[in-house]
Amino acid sequence: MLTTEGEKSFTYRTIFHEYIHYLVNNDIGRSNVPPWFNEGLAEYYEMFEIENDQKVTLGGLNQNHLLLLQQNKLIPFETFFNVDNYSLQRQGHNSAGLFYAQAWALMHYLMQGNNGARSQQLNKFTVLVLNGKTPKDAFAEAFQTDYATMERELKKYVEQRNFRINIATFKEKLNFDGEMQSAPVTESEAKAILGDLLYHADRFVEAAALLEEALKLDADLSLANASIGLVKMRQNKFEEAKKYLEKAVKLDDKNYLAHYQYAYVLSREGMTEYGFASGYEVEQTRKMRESLKKAIALNPNFAESYNLYAFINYVRNEEIDEAIGYLAKAIKLAPGNQWYLMRVAELYLRKEDFSNARKIAQKVFQTAPDDRLRLYASNTINQINSYQAQLENIKNFRPRQETYVTDKPLTEEEIARLNEQAMLEGINQILRKPKSDEKRVLGYLSKIECVSKGIEYSIKVDNQLLKLESEDFNSLFLMSYAQDMPSGEFGCGTLKKEMFAVITFRPTANAKTKAGDIISIEFVPKNFKFLK
Repeated sequence: MLTTEGEKSFTYRTIFHEYIHYLVNNDIGRSNVPPWFNEGLAEYYEMFEIENDQKVTLGGLNQNHLLLLQQNKLIPFETFFNVDNYSLQRQGHNSAGLFYAQAWALMHYLMQGNNGARSQQLNKFTVLVLNGKTPKDAFAEAFQTDYATMERELKKYVEQRNFRINIATFKEKLNFDGEMQSAPVTESEAKAILGDLLYHADRFVEAAALLEEALKLDADLSLANASIGLVKMRQNKFEEAKKYLEKAVKLDDKNYLAHYQYAYVLSREGMTEYGFASGYEVEQTRKMRESLKKAIALNPNFAESYNLYAFINYVRNEEIDEAIGYLAKAIKLAPGNQWYLMRVAELYLRKEDFSNARKIAQKVFQTAPDDRLRLYASNTINQINSYQAQLENIKNFRPRQETYVTDKPLTEEEIARLNEQAMLEGINQILRKPKSDEKRVLGYLSKIECVSKGIEYSIKVDNQLLKLESEDFNSLFLMSYAQDMPSGEFGCGTLKKEMFAVITFRPTANAKTKAGDIISIEFVPKNFKFLK
């Protein structure tokens, strides 16, 4: 949270720092640059100063960072350059502080050290990364040195007493347009704007109250209709939501956001809160695509329209190449959005292009800053590997000599049986292997309930009911090897029928309250069985 309380200089430092992250993440992409570059650049530019709209200082010293580095040993560069976004977020305060200080110092050295001798090499590093080079290869090619040499150079740099900074004084003061265009708003518009803001802050009850007041004052206000439609969607009142969005579009047909939001509401119908969609009907699909094409025509720079269009194709498993093309446009607009990259990986999986799918998912896994995205990437990688293994098993399956010693062509029934055997062997090979303190069972997942202490799962195994728990869904390894699994029905209280699955859990000492903590759910075909 950014506050205006406190010293003005520190407020602006935070603004400059985060603005640099915004530029890097959106123009280059978080996945494409290592944390030392991203954080170092942000730390460097946060020291930017401007006095009296005329004197500009760039490359100012961060005395706290400099003192910390002079009092501590540098992080070895082999370790420093291998820190990823995920591990950086989980470092302790002292370790993270030293990393930020060293990233700042390295960036300051590359830009200002030896009269800026390495600044052009830094530019080359950026270009190489943008052209697809790995950060390590780009580093060696751009700086023409190794980590050990650069580490010695940086150590010497932070120990010195004099540093170069850039100061420029302009002949005339910088002229900023201080005038603002203002226009009066009606009471209904004010309530609609505040209601929309509350919706985006996930305060749905308060949002609904304000939006309803706005509509009482002006029933034909497009923003109020669109926003309350989104609120109704979050309340699972889809019929009401669609009516409001349809009216919003009719009232303002030139509003790209209204068209997008209408398609978004249609896409969420039948989807769980965790984003699982089982499928879209033909008419529903037509309406969504029509609205999204209008949204794109009205504003081709809104990335989410392309992303949603691609998602629709993904769910329906059609026009996959078109979907990849749409996502390419979305990524060009927002290269820092790693969820777009994951969708591309999933689309390549649909094309059975395992190499490209795996390459993209692994890149996201290695650079993901949070648990949710990292787990999603990990599950996708496992899904890619398992699907590829299943196909290979089916393609390469040969009947055992003792089973079939014949020159006769196989009947359709025999081929089907062999394919089934290959499938069973393939799934058995790629199932998650339980650890020594874990237990694995085959049964029916019959209920998922969100309770005060977490999530509770009911599993029917033979004639017994197994009760398992987890704190949340983020820690759960979830995979499907069943083609007919209704993916849209996974979530708390949403199961419409029992699902056959391999369940892995860690047994608890107190079996009276629960059998254990669930580790993984792997959905399998109804004819699946464990093979010895």
